[in-house]
Amino acid sequence: MLLADLQARVRIALTTTLVDQWTLFAPSTGTSRPSDRTISFHLGWALHGTIEKSWDVDADYDRSGMVLEESVRFDGSRVRPPHLIVHQRGRLGPEHNLLLVELTADASAAVPGAADLTVAHAIQQRFGYRYAVLLDLRLREDTSTADVQPHWQWSTLEEGLVTDDPVPVYTDDVLADVTARARRGVQR
Repeated sequence: MLLADLQARVRIALTTTLVDQWTLFAPSTGTSRPSDRTISFHLGWALHGTIEKSWDVDADYDRSGMVLEESVRFDGSRVRPPHLIVHQRGRLGPEHNLLLVELTADASAAVPGAADLTVAHAIQQRFGYRYAVLLDLRLREDTSTADVQPHWQWSTLEEGLVTDDPVPVYTDDVLADVTARARRGVQR
């Protein structure tokens, strides 16, 4: 699968997640912001419908007995599996490992080093994922509404970083349309 095709599928899954699960992102009295793991679950659920059935989509998947070198340890000490992967279970190598997703609701509010493509790229190299993406939703909340400004940064196994810095997932007009549809769905 080509990068552009995979990006389109992830964008579709993200749009579906934002529109169908907007209450997850919209602030409510007495609730906290959604965890990265919760968002990853919903994104994976939506992504599953866009990927060929030969691929498995797993959230927070930990290969049994996975030993991670210091270079791929989360925050230097704790081992944490990727938020989301697209792979063929029980098989190793780039032909069976398509995508690794690191997700954060807001990188500026995350644990330092957690929302960094460096960790994803190290795991990508170690296990041979063809593509890796850091998806930062840049979720901002005020008292009445949510504002999401998704950015992503991709890496390929062969080429490394595709862009030096995160870039917007949507153009401004498309993002405005997606969030308007999401908010209309909640009001029904």
